[in-house]
Amino acid sequence: MGGFLTWTLGAEVTTEAPESVPVTQPGEPGVRRRRLPSWAWIVVPALVFITIVFVWPVLMMLVRAITTEPAGFSRFQDLVSPGLGRVFLRTALVSALVTVISLAVAYPYAYLAATSGRIGRVLVLVASASLFVSLVVRGYSWLTILDTQGVVRSALDLVGLTGVTFELVHNSTGVVIGMVQYGIPFMVLPLFDVMRRVDVRLMRAGATLGASPRRTFWQIYVPMTLPGITAGCTVVFVASLGYYILPAILGGPQNTMIGEFISNQFLRTGDFGLGATAGFALLVIAVLVYVVLQMSGRALHRGQR
Repeated sequence: MGGFLTWTLGAEVTTEAPESVPVTQPGEPGVRRRRLPSWAWIVVPALVFITIVFVWPVLMMLVRAITTEPAGFSRFQDLVSPGLGRVFLRTALVSALVTVISLAVAYPYAYLAATSGRIGRVLVLVASASLFVSLVVRGYSWLTILDTQGVVRSALDLVGLTGVTFELVHNSTGVVIGMVQYGIPFMVLPLFDVMRRVDVRLMRAGATLGASPRRTFWQIYVPMTLPGITAGCTVVFVASLGYYILPAILGGPQNTMIGEFISNQFLRTGDFGLGATAGFALLVIAVLVYVVLQMSGRALHRGQR
């Protein structure tokens, strides 16, 4: 037993030394893997999509406007020609008229929806339902209603007004009617969103202080809904500038708007340079109108505080 213990205690014990791990000393450069922030996985694909779908076509349109013979900026001189100037002016006037009529119709409708509880949601749904109908279907529906042999003419004949003659299509009247019907939902939605958040206690406070209902409405309620008015007018006016389908169906050759004019240059006359120039000018005008309306709305809102 003693010999066995002696042999065991005297045996050499060998162990494998662990591999050395490099340690980075303070101040020494270390290798670190950089990771993209979490928001980049959402923002970067969105920026790429916007660049491909929006920015790139605009740049190509500008290049086409400059490089198409005659090359240079001579095409932009055509924008101030009497014919094209009348088209731009007609488009601006029709868009402004459509915006004003849409606001006049949508404001009381949105007010009724915002103050009617559950019924108000049904009213908003009814106003939004037309957005699910194709513009082509709506355009030809209005053509059927407003044509000389349409529903309006038949209704007048039934009540004995056979001698009344008028034209509601193939002119600016039919274009305005069709565009107003399309623009009202875009005016109702922002107005309803703002109106449902108005504190009605302010209206009651104004009435308690002796203000008449009319004065309370114009000096308290309307200023509080200015953000909705600005948003609705911006959407309707800017969208009306580029309308093409409804003016093409309900309008006529003497009432051409800029959207239809641009389409004709590309699809009929083949003048790609003029079409690209007019399209780029329309984009610039739409951006300027958007900026002016937004700045005006903010200035009015600050002035009411």
